[in-house]
Amino acid sequence: MISVTKENISVEEVVGLLRHPDAGAVISYLGTVRSSLEGKRSRGLSFTVDDSAMRESLRRVESEALQKFAVREVVIVHRTGSFAVGDDILLIAISSAHRGPAFDACQYIIDRIKELHDIWKQENLEQ
Repeated sequence: MISVTKENISVEEVVGLLRHPDAGAVISYLGTVRSSLEGKRSRGLSFTVDDSAMRESLRRVESEALQKFAVREVVIVHRTGSFAVGDDILLIAISSAHRGPAFDACQYIIDRIKELHDIWKQENLEQ
């Protein structure tokens, strides 16, 4: 499931959706705006990408992960707009029968989304 939103992310709600008798593992990753980048203080960041383009790119990443790893379900929630240090911007949640594939899939998804952030993300750094 892919969600692109301006709203806050509810980790508990998303993790609750993934609970299933066949899922021995439900893991989550919450990405937040950090206070510095490459030695410079951050004032925040924004994502300058069309919501539908972001959604389509995230669907491709989701599909890749589902094909490569033995996982039951993947949820990616990505926020759009402008954010301050400490704001939540990304939630990845995965369910699978075993923890190993879930962690592997999560790492894969994070790495793929970081590639997309190089295109989408606009950092606001102090000079």
